Amino acid sequence: MTSHSLTRRGFRVVAARLIVLALLVLTIEPGLAQQPAPAPQPAQSAAQPEQPPPAPVPPASAPAAALPAPPPVVLAPDVSDAIARLTSTMEGAEKSLSRMQDLDDDIGKLRNDVEIVIARSTEVADDLRPRLADLRGQIEKLGPAPAKDQPPEAAAITAERARLSSEAAALDGAIKTLEVTWVRARQTIDRITDLRLQIFTRSLMERRSSPLFPGLWMDVVKDTPQVSRLVGYIVGDWLNSAWRRGPEVLALLIAALFTYLGGRTLVWRWTGHMNGARALSFFERAASATWVAPVRALPAIAAALMVYTGLDAMNLLYYPSARIAEAILRAVLMFSFVASLIATVLAPLEPQRRLVDLSDRSASRISLLLQAMAAIYSADLAITSLGRVLYLPLSISVVQSLVASLAFTGLLIGILLAPFERAGTAAEFETSRETPRWLKIPLWLAAVGIILAAVLGYVALARFAAQQILMTGVVALVATLLFLAIRAFTRDPGEASHPVGRMLEVRFGLDGPRRQQLAWLTEAALTLSLAILALPILLLQWGFSSADIRDWVKAALFGFEVGHFRISLARILIGIVLFTVLLFLTRLLQRWLRDAVLLQPRVDAGVAHSIDTAVGYAGTIVAALVAISYAGLDVTNLAIVAGALSVGIGFGLQSIVNNFVSGLILLIERPIKVGDWIVVGGEQGNVRSISVRSTEIETFDKASLIVPNSELITGRVLNWTHRNSIGRLVIKVSTAITADPKAICAVLEEVAKDHPTVLSVPKPLISFDGFNASELNFTLRVHVGDINRGLGVSTELRTTIFDRFKAMNVQLAPAPVVAAG
Repeated sequence: MTSHSLTRRGFRVVAARLIVLALLVLTIEPGLAQQPAPAPQPAQSAAQPEQPPPAPVPPASAPAAALPAPPPVVLAPDVSDAIARLTSTMEGAEKSLSRMQDLDDDIGKLRNDVEIVIARSTEVADDLRPRLADLRGQIEKLGPAPAKDQPPEAAAITAERARLSSEAAALDGAIKTLEVTWVRARQTIDRITDLRLQIFTRSLMERRSSPLFPGLWMDVVKDTPQVSRLVGYIVGDWLNSAWRRGPEVLALLIAALFTYLGGRTLVWRWTGHMNGARALSFFERAASATWVAPVRALPAIAAALMVYTGLDAMNLLYYPSARIAEAILRAVLMFSFVASLIATVLAPLEPQRRLVDLSDRSASRISLLLQAMAAIYSADLAITSLGRVLYLPLSISVVQSLVASLAFTGLLIGILLAPFERAGTAAEFETSRETPRWLKIPLWLAAVGIILAAVLGYVALARFAAQQILMTGVVALVATLLFLAIRAFTRDPGEASHPVGRMLEVRFGLDGPRRQQLAWLTEAALTLSLAILALPILLLQWGFSSADIRDWVKAALFGFEVGHFRISLARILIGIVLFTVLLFLTRLLQRWLRDAVLLQPRVDAGVAHSIDTAVGYAGTIVAALVAISYAGLDVTNLAIVAGALSVGIGFGLQSIVNNFVSGLILLIERPIKVGDWIVVGGEQGNVRSISVRSTEIETFDKASLIVPNSELITGRVLNWTHRNSIGRLVIKVSTAITADPKAICAVLEEVAKDHPTVLSVPKPLISFDGFNASELNFTLRVHVGDINRGLGVSTELRTTIFDRFKAMNVQLAPAPVVAAG
């Protein structure tokens, strides 16, 4: 007995068990759900079997009136109908399995029926669970039944508890039945998947007669006359029908031809407006290719659809010509799109649009060979469909697959032998035919494998491999182009010259670092979306069924279990989008605060920077929490992660956390703020920014000094502008010993009072510091409103003092004499 028959037999057994289980539920559950009636008293007559015994009477109390027993509990009609429909569906699945003939149609239909059972059982069970929870809540409110040594409760409470327990038991039984049905249906789908994989693998690995032996060709010679008569009859019959409507068919073909030629001319003129001398960026070329490729395929597609619909309107598409026309139409549509895509990417006639770095000669040759491969692939699919319609002999199908595989391999070898010359390569420098090796070596191995498989008789495997090389290459090419376009779109906006960069900078006021943050997040979201779209297409090309791919995609997008965690790619993607949007809104809020609220001199620059930084951190934290929560990660688990990280913080991350906390202290206590003039470790300058890790100080030499925040908190820092900008200037003056000290002090005081920047409160202070045999020493101390202008004010005061001394003929102190030697 074959594995296929064993699998079918096992499936029939499982389905039969499901039917018996559902029927048992329908017949047994009403009896189990109802309240069991107490046994009649021996003295009672048989005519009164339904009268319950008298309720027990508590001691020292009057006899209580007997209450009727609760009525039998029957499942609701919707539940009974749902179980009946599920049973009927499983019975139909069993019958379909017993007479299964075709893999694609019958197994696909059977799987759809079982999936309906899964969906419906889940829906009914989800509807019953709230009702069961309500009943259990009511039973819990009634409390447990009293023990034997406790006083009995009221008969009404006992009856109500019995009724609720009966209903809860009935619903619980129905839910468990549905859960068992769901589990067995999932097991059935797994078996269908395994069966499909076994049949697919067996069909690929089935060995036919080798084309090197004459047996195959003798069968072809024997079957050819029969096939020729069949094809001749079908073609002749259709031509006779078309001849009777000759003028209409001729008009249709002429209209289709004009549609194709006219549409091609218009489309090429419309899409050729970018063919200028200006060099296009990759983003511009990739963006144009996304719409140029399908637009240039439209004329051929429109002409093919016109011919098909026109013949159908003339009633010329009847069996089997209708199926043949559908196969030809699908082949034409596929070739038109793939050929247009190849021509757009390689652009042999438009080098300024070319998306790959190839010379004109290499691009033309490779484009022609690839389009020929697409034509062979489309023709092979069309002939295969014709073979199914016309029930062609097996020998003809084998030869068709053999010819298609060898022709495809020959074109592939032609591409591998073509040199991939880079654009701008001089003619005297010949490019090696072996480069690029990372691409050509695997393709050489694939070509040799296809030839060996075909020669050894594995024709189906050779044909499958040849098809997958083309279609996987097309999907990979489209995905790669889209990925490169995404990178060009997200990474170039960091430059101010990029259109998107200008928009983000001008309209939203986002600087380079903020644009880069949004670009990284956007690239991650778009790349993940591209992978989610490309992977199912590749799986479908590799032979997986659409139902299996749909289940896998559904599980990947909407959640699958990994240990105790549930991972959902869709929720992760939406979480990334939410984080990007919230971060973008945070940046817009910061820009609005800077431009409309935190303006100088209304708000201090340091306060404005602290508010702007706090808003940025708060928005980023909120965005991260929202994104993490929506992605499915319990935020409360972050405490566990933080506890695990505490060990690492105690060792390697201690300095980082110290600087982070110090940065928060700087932002809250504000001992140092943006714009302050500070002195740290012999270096001084103005504070430009305070981040969570470090503080940037711009020295007076216009150099950036990066100081860890912990040094500013734990070390000694001189802040000239901590509370205000008022500062004191000290100017020392030395004159000759012949000068009058009183006159010098009067001049210094007059110069200080006359300067507009010097404050009158506190008053300027002049001191006579000392004298010696050659000089008198004085000091002028003044306060200015903005210490940041202290250097300029000191210069102006010294210049004025010098002019006054010169006018008064006051001699300055002589320079000290340095002894030689």
